Amino acid sequence: MIKIWGKILSDDKIIKSSTVSVDEKTTTFFDMLKNLCQSLNIPTPVLLDKHVYDFNLFNVCTFKPDDFVESVIFDRFVLEHINNDK
Repeated sequence: MIKIWGKILSDDKIIKSSTVSVDEKTTTFFDMLKNLCQSLNIPTPVLLDKHVYDFNLFNVCTFKPDDFVESVIFDRFVLEHINNDK
């Protein structure tokens, strides 16, 4: 299980955030993104290879308003992998 933190930023301030736990072996990246967006009550952005690549390489990916089909009122939507190391 991995934890993903989704945060909505406007003017470099977090205005809303949520975390989800997913089983990386059975859940696709898009399904995780869709569930996180539903919990934050925002539209699901267009998922590009660049987003998946950035997340796999850097454990972070950023969606800008241009990545959404619908208009949004925030500057960035960021997904970040949370380490469970103790």
